[in-house]
Amino acid sequence: MSSDKWDEPRSLGEVLKRVVNGFGDRGAMYTLHQHWDLAVGQEIRDHCKPRRIVDGVLFVDVDHPGWATEIQYLERDLLVKLKAAHSDLNFSGIKVHVKAQ
Repeated sequence: MSSDKWDEPRSLGEVLKRVVNGFGDRGAMYTLHQHWDLAVGQEIRDHCKPRRIVDGVLFVDVDHPGWATEIQYLERDLLVKLKAAHSDLNFSGIKVHVKAQ
């Protein structure tokens, strides 16, 4: 019997990892969401949400134009903190989108 069979009992973590790896980003968004709060802190977390990753650039939604400015100002520090949280979170930049409320 192959270990790739889906009809055998699996842990939820194992199933999620398999599903996420099928998205084509090698699980980067899943990993990002796992480490986001710790890397950016509560205040930023409350106003900024990761949206997607395109060509090594992290796109985030913010809830106010002031947060767009703040994220642009903190970009280098945030990139360092994300990479320190997990080596797969190595982005070349952050693009910010102000989400309409």
